[in-house]
Amino acid sequence: MQEEYVLKKILSLLEDRNWTLYRLAKESNLSYSTLSNTFHRNNIPSVSTLMRICEGFGMTLSQFFDESGNTPIQLTTSEQTLLADWQKLPKNEKQLVNAYIQGLLKRAIITEPEN
Repeated sequence: MQEEYVLKKILSLLEDRNWTLYRLAKESNLSYSTLSNTFHRNNIPSVSTLMRICEGFGMTLSQFFDESGNTPIQLTTSEQTLLADWQKLPKNEKQLVNAYIQGLLKRAIITEPEN
């Protein structure tokens, strides 16, 4: 069933990122109640809501529905700049950047309010 696929996919993406619905609402510029009601009522989100959810996850609708993983990822200008800068770093500094990012991700999880 389509509803189950969409909701399961969103839950899977949340789990992959260690995000809560609250975090997704914040990243997608949606109200928490909109997302919460969608899941509690087991309703498929509207196309416009799903597009905003995808934007929050940093993906397109095509990428959301692509089961094969063949949809090319289109990087934003800031992501392209980040990767270009990354490639200029020596290995030991790349390790430091990775550690810093992991610390930021853990901090983001800890500082989110409980649902």
